[in-house]
Amino acid sequence: MKDAILERPVAEFMTPGCIVISEAATVADAARVIADQHIHAVLVVGADNGTPLGWITARGLLGWLGRDRSLAPARDAITEQVTAVDPQERVRIALYALSTAGTTHLLVRRKPHKLPLGVLTDFDLAVALGR
Repeated sequence: MKDAILERPVAEFMTPGCIVISEAATVADAARVIADQHIHAVLVVGADNGTPLGWITARGLLGWLGRDRSLAPARDAITEQVTAVDPQERVRIALYALSTAGTTHLLVRRKPHKLPLGVLTDFDLAVALGR
């Protein structure tokens, strides 16, 4: 039996919105945002134009334990590149993107240089299985 979730649009399963931090912020700032917001990653954007540069993940921050995070720029803690998906794209395509090495978050947006509508992770799809 074919799973109907795979043919539905990403927009139905994404987490709306996206928590971002400027590349001018510090690694300590990024860690604080992740802790305060109870999220697994924060998107780092360019200070001048807001271009998405990459994700700082909770797992990636583990490498900063025992190191000075107060002056290190956030961009130095990026551990995941940005992969984007259109909100109307089928979950099947998003699942493939999430299965590639090093991709745990998909930025959901209509076109490049447009504001993100949300984020899709493996957790979002796992929740969909339980519905």
